[in-house]
Amino acid sequence: MQWVPLTINDVLSSMTASEREKFSKANTDVAVPDRIVPILSDLVSEIRGYIATCEPNSLSANPDYIPPSFKARALSIARWRVLITIPGYSPGDDRKEDWKKAEDYFLLVAKCQIRPEAADDAVPSQAPAQQSAGITVVSAPPKRTGRAKMDGM
Repeated sequence: MQWVPLTINDVLSSMTASEREKFSKANTDVAVPDRIVPILSDLVSEIRGYIATCEPNSLSANPDYIPPSFKARALSIARWRVLITIPGYSPGDDRKEDWKKAEDYFLLVAKCQIRPEAADDAVPSQAPAQQSAGITVVSAPPKRTGRAKMDGM
């Protein structure tokens, strides 16, 4: 399956135009004219990190791509992060709940309970094998002797 990038236009689809103009460009530095760009970049890296924590998962060879099934939840997180960058603004309980559900979803991805579809240009994850550290319990072979097995001898 072809993985996809997150773009500014994708974020626009989850926000109103006035929100984008008021919040993504408000109080920005000349070095970062639009805060959506670094937020999306960081979010893609974070999502790929969640995917990579599970050994059987693979990643797209392109470091800017995520699975298309993760896109809507990723945009919920991106929208929330853009809107909360302005002090004193409250995006509302519905958007907060949507953000929380998306965060919980990606925690399940990190725990290998939700697995993404494989990318067409998949490369293996570099996650270590999930093996518990410490003592491995080995059971002993069954007893061959004893009163019940020796017919009373």
